[in-house]
Amino acid sequence: MLKINDIENKLRSFSAKNSPYTNVVGFSRSLMALGTLLTLLINPVDTIFIKKVSGVFIAPILKSDFSSKISFFYLFGENHLMLMKCCAIVCLALVISGYFIKITSLLHWWISFSFIHSAAIIDGGDQIASILSFLLIPVCFFDNRKNHWQHKKEEAKVTNLISICFIYIIRLQVAIIYFHAAVGKFDNNEWVDGTALYYWLNHSLFGVPAYLDFINYFLKDSFFVSGLTYGVLILELSLFLGLFASERYRKTVLAIALVFHFMIILSHGIFSFFFSISAGLILYLYPTYRDFRFKNFKRLMLVFNRSKVSTAD
Repeated sequence: MLKINDIENKLRSFSAKNSPYTNVVGFSRSLMALGTLLTLLINPVDTIFIKKVSGVFIAPILKSDFSSKISFFYLFGENHLMLMKCCAIVCLALVISGYFIKITSLLHWWISFSFIHSAAIIDGGDQIASILSFLLIPVCFFDNRKNHWQHKKEEAKVTNLISICFIYIIRLQVAIIYFHAAVGKFDNNEWVDGTALYYWLNHSLFGVPAYLDFINYFLKDSFFVSGLTYGVLILELSLFLGLFASERYRKTVLAIALVFHFMIILSHGIFSFFFSISAGLILYLYPTYRDFRFKNFKRLMLVFNRSKVSTAD
């Protein structure tokens, strides 16, 4: 009986301490939603979705497919895509705001899922957003905060264990993404011989933009190209190993990975992917049971406000 009580107490303590109802999870949700929101906001309907033919939007090719039938964007038919695009933008803005956590978690997944099955062109970031928003639904359903930006309150509840399990599933999912990203390249001759990035950076479609033309000077050096190519493989494997590593290691590779993916924006222009993978990396490598404190930001704002007061005087 004593052992059972000890186990119960340990589980209560574990569930209270490790519950993921923090602004870390909130920030990740917002980051994912921001990526999809910007895609919808910046691009016109006939660019995102199937193009017009004779003034009418073509429905998804697999019109009888279940995923097409439940698509958020085709809910009122192919002639009301603009209306549903606007509705999706409003819903994603609500996700970012942090309010109505339970409802917006469902809407977020529905929009992300519908986007990958309805959009004309998608990338890996859209698929990641669909998967992660789905896995976050149970976490959001058991989150009783009014807003996901609020700091967490430690409470020992059984439902915390369910949320923690789904966070672990997310961590495993992101680890597999990087494991596959690294190992999958071993079958490619250009990655094996260390020349892959030379071809990628000079690709006619995905290559570096004009303002980064200076990098071609460095690409003439075979050691530079090989170091860059193998460096990507090492980073991806290092990120996979974060699944088994210490918190200090995870935070270090998280910072490196975020810089790496930001560099992909500059070199390849894949914006939406950055938001989704960054959200996944934070959920994977940062302690989801511990709030962001933003201490330095608060200090900066305090200094700024004081300077404004002194200037006014």
